[in-house]
Amino acid sequence: MYGAKKNYLLQRGVTMNKRTWRPISLGTLAALLLSLITVIVGPLVAASATTFDMTGNTLAFNHTNLTATITRVATSNGVITYTAANSFTAGQLVTITGVTSNPVNRFNLANVIINTASSTTFTVLNAATGTYTSGGTATQLNDYRNVVGTGVAGGDQVLYYNVATISAGNTVDAVVTTTTSNTTVSAFDGESAVPGKPGYFQPNLTLSGTNGKAVFHFAFYEHGTYTGSNTGTPVVLNNVTISSVDLDNGGSGYQFTEFGGFQQYTLTKNTMLTPAVVTGTRLERFTTRETANLADVPQDMVQVTYLTLSSIDVAVGLVGSSGAIGYFGISFSALPWGASITDPVVGSPTTIGPRAITGITTSGGTVTYTTSANHGFSVGQSVTVTGCATSGYNGSSMIITTVASAKKFAVTKAQTGGSCPAGSATVTIPGVVTPAIGVSNVDNPANVAPTTSNTTAILTAGTATVITKNDLGAASFVDGDSNPFYKVKITGLPARGSFQHRIAGTWQNVTSNEEILTSDIDLENLRFTGSDAVHIKFRVHDGLVYSTDEYDLGITITNRSQTITFPEPGTRAVGVTFDSGVSSDSGLDVELVTTQTGVCTIVNGVQIRTEAEGECVVTASQRGNDTYSKATSVERTVHVSGRLAQAVTFADPGRQILDSNPKTIASNATADSNLTVQLVSQTLDVCTVDGLNISLIAAGPCEVWAKQEGNATYASATTIKHNFDVILPSWTITFNNNRASSGTVPPVSEVTKLLSVNAPTNSGNLQLTGYSFAGWNTQADGKGSVTYQPGDAITPTADLALYAKWSASITYDANGATSGDVPAVQAVVPGINTLALNSGTLRKSSHTFAGWNTLATGLGTSYAVGADFTVSGDVTLYAKWTSVITFSGNGESAGYVPPGSTPAVDSNVALPANTGTIRTGPLEKADHSFGGWNTNQQGTGTNYMPGVDTFPLTGNVTLYARWISTITYDANGGTGDAPTAQRGVDGNVRLDANPSNLTKGTFIFDHWSLTDDGSADNYGSGATFALSGNTTLFAIYAQRSYLRIVTPPKISQNANSITCSRGTFAYMDKGVTPVLASPTIANVFLLVGGTVFASAKPAVASSTVSWLKTDLATVRSGTALTCRVVANQGGLTPLTSESTDSPLAISLRAQQTKELNSIEATYQSDVNAAIAKQKAALAANPKLVMVFNATFKSEMSAAQSKKDAAIVASRIKRASEVAKAGIALIWP
Repeated sequence: MYGAKKNYLLQRGVTMNKRTWRPISLGTLAALLLSLITVIVGPLVAASATTFDMTGNTLAFNHTNLTATITRVATSNGVITYTAANSFTAGQLVTITGVTSNPVNRFNLANVIINTASSTTFTVLNAATGTYTSGGTATQLNDYRNVVGTGVAGGDQVLYYNVATISAGNTVDAVVTTTTSNTTVSAFDGESAVPGKPGYFQPNLTLSGTNGKAVFHFAFYEHGTYTGSNTGTPVVLNNVTISSVDLDNGGSGYQFTEFGGFQQYTLTKNTMLTPAVVTGTRLERFTTRETANLADVPQDMVQVTYLTLSSIDVAVGLVGSSGAIGYFGISFSALPWGASITDPVVGSPTTIGPRAITGITTSGGTVTYTTSANHGFSVGQSVTVTGCATSGYNGSSMIITTVASAKKFAVTKAQTGGSCPAGSATVTIPGVVTPAIGVSNVDNPANVAPTTSNTTAILTAGTATVITKNDLGAASFVDGDSNPFYKVKITGLPARGSFQHRIAGTWQNVTSNEEILTSDIDLENLRFTGSDAVHIKFRVHDGLVYSTDEYDLGITITNRSQTITFPEPGTRAVGVTFDSGVSSDSGLDVELVTTQTGVCTIVNGVQIRTEAEGECVVTASQRGNDTYSKATSVERTVHVSGRLAQAVTFADPGRQILDSNPKTIASNATADSNLTVQLVSQTLDVCTVDGLNISLIAAGPCEVWAKQEGNATYASATTIKHNFDVILPSWTITFNNNRASSGTVPPVSEVTKLLSVNAPTNSGNLQLTGYSFAGWNTQADGKGSVTYQPGDAITPTADLALYAKWSASITYDANGATSGDVPAVQAVVPGINTLALNSGTLRKSSHTFAGWNTLATGLGTSYAVGADFTVSGDVTLYAKWTSVITFSGNGESAGYVPPGSTPAVDSNVALPANTGTIRTGPLEKADHSFGGWNTNQQGTGTNYMPGVDTFPLTGNVTLYARWISTITYDANGGTGDAPTAQRGVDGNVRLDANPSNLTKGTFIFDHWSLTDDGSADNYGSGATFALSGNTTLFAIYAQRSYLRIVTPPKISQNANSITCSRGTFAYMDKGVTPVLASPTIANVFLLVGGTVFASAKPAVASSTVSWLKTDLATVRSGTALTCRVVANQGGLTPLTSESTDSPLAISLRAQQTKELNSIEATYQSDVNAAIAKQKAALAANPKLVMVFNATFKSEMSAAQSKKDAAIVASRIKRASEVAKAGIALIWP
């Protein structure tokens, strides 16, 4: 697979777990994040690989070696000395061919180590003996050696030495493996495509079909570690750009190149390459459209970029006719595109002139120049005029506005007057600008989102433990197009504990959605400390996109850690099996794993077998269980060699303070072979080496290796690797839980002087019952000058102790305020705090703000604004509202008005009695009595009696003395029951409305009066009375009620019967007012001689009643007959019956009846007029209800007297007439 991670065979008991050390400078990190245009990564290998940043470095594939011609060979004590002029180096490999000797081939050797070298001789350690005859060539393998074949056939392998030197001692080798399909590699690595570029990898292909290619697999290793299949220590290369050049057409085949797993490709905008995804793969093919063989030109080049890679497949091929030849060039660098691509091309300017000027004219701000010959100028051109006598006509870069003729042109110019008889004009035309061609960057179109799986880790409680890439899914990371595991995004933080990322040497809390490079994780810059099981959510990134799914790291906690013991295996001979000596103090089985199975293998779980010479890295790990947390993996290197063993001593420098820059420390590294030890820095942006000294130049992790690669006598020693922190002079920040009832504090933080660190979160879930965590304060009481909230920058100036700040919230409640705003919730610390002011001007209608209270009723503990308040947890304080009662005498005539009440909260308040003082008596008001305190000045509100009632105070209020008046009812000489005295406040009251049984002689109760004679202010029962003090009302009496005859009964006769007409009656109320209700007729009787006739006609409904004369046969002629009508008053009170007889006997003449009726009608009208006048007066003055004043009484009396006198006179007259007729007259 193109760009894929090589599938190394793992001899294992457990998955590998070895960190990768290669820091990236802050500048490089920033570049990675800010621009994926030039910084792109590719596939990773197992975590045991060293990482090299290729920014600014080039991989050079030089297919040449140093050679020397041998002229003599001598042997002595196991050393062969070759005489040859050379520039070889001791310790390098050399191959010797072409020597003739006796015995044959005795001195021809392959891949042996040069023991010593001078300009004329070199030696190797070999016991061969014999006689040199002649000839021979020695080739020092500086640049390459053929491992399998020569690279032209499928399966061939070529090892390139020193393809990159990152720093002293840090060099990279590359193994190139060839695979062919329908092609022949006619030249493995020459210079056909781009002569003069030996560092390019330049194969030549011949097509054997119509579509063929060769795939070259590049795998990168630490220098000198690869000796054969399944050997070598892989390295990771970051920020690699590969340029495929000279993709053209030799005449019968279109060249192409293929890449996979890259982040981005770049082509010129006028490219002759066509990109397309190869069907069924995730490879991108770039095929030329050229039809001719061209030189190396930008439009025939493609650049692909990788963020990271350890191995990569590069394919080159042809589409065309069989036999087509293609020359290819691959450069592992970002080649320049050329000036024509990136810069515009500007042509040289041209000029017209100069043209001689003979004169000028001016008009409206325009100057027209006249030339001696045709000028050839055009509108819009830039003209320069010089030499005019009047300088105002001279000028440069003036724009021609008009061309009047071939000899005249004009410009805008305000000059007037003067002349220009001998000037000159020159036009300058700018050169043509050809725009830059430019390049286009395209993300890998075949890219797919990566996947991984959920992971688990067992950690030790309370111990800061490094989180590895495997913990975040590296072991199961899968990317369909072989992109690398580049970074992670933390999408879900642990609920508890401290999850931190070390940035620039300072541990800082990981934030939600924070992105962390895997290279940073390899540097052990991610850690977790906690005491509870938690989950961390994450997504993985392949350099282009994040995984679609979110994954889970489940952390479980144990209380016991474990440590692996793994002794250094040293140097071992080939073909031996030995015990590793690995163990864990937990007693759990330790598992071993190696990738260099060509050098050594793992047998029986804990034994190591050496297979061939070389170096074999073995990693020991233990994942932990329910009792023990996972152990830190331990890595050891087995040196397999037949040479003598040697050991390097190199003490760990420990943490270093960069108190000078640079700061040099001695390594004191030695080898027991007495060979010179080489120091190698893996972190050149932090530390460099100079001989055996280490030079510290920046803060960060410094990794230094001490190496001794051996010679012909000694095998290479185990490399001693130390990684130590270099810190700037710093301050220590410690965190105190400040009486927390549970949880853990963050770890100690060290902050470089003059720098800052972000305050940690409460990741350890510190808790104090009743309080909330409110940051970190400089004092234990929480009242220090600074409180740091999580994420705030802390810039200490000395060692700093920070205390968990515990905050309780004081919430202020307006408690019914009608306006204003409550103070904001106040975060306070345990102990004494200052309460808020009424800063929001709270107001409540009819109340006064009186501070704060612990109860809404105001009956709890009260506090003034700004007062000290001792906090013991979250609390709500309520605005305290008070009000007062003001007392009013309300028109008192004497006495003492009580003072206002003491301000109090809304509650039931006792009221003062009306007792007065020693000096002043109680409140008094003439003709009134005190009746309590009332909410209304008129006394009609709610009334409260002192000593009986309490007042529900709900705001400022005035209570008024309630004055009571009494109405006393006086019978005024009558008998019966006078109403009970009536009490009330001044104002209109309704008098007693019950029917009175008072009588006085033959008179009955009529109404009430303020005077006993009824002469003024009279009131009927239930009438409205304007009460204004104690009052006595006297009973006034009137005549009883009776029935009055309106139309008297009449008696008449005819030949057959006697008929009585009933007449009509009216009910007179107390002898004054007629009531319209008709009285009920009960009976009609016929009286014979004053005696009721036996044949009575009771309760008849008709208006007349008749008796047949035949029924009166016994009545003597001349007997007086009379009708008697008995009427009831119709249900009105009092219940009485009245009766009347016909006024005339039937023998009365008609004129007598008519006369009486006329008298009745005449005088009744006078009576009715008096009554009408009285009614009108009553309507105007209701106090005269049913009572005549003196004037009305006299008028009524006079009218009645006239009527009575007329009736008496008529009766006398009728009596006389009746006597003459012999008929008796009967009156009631």
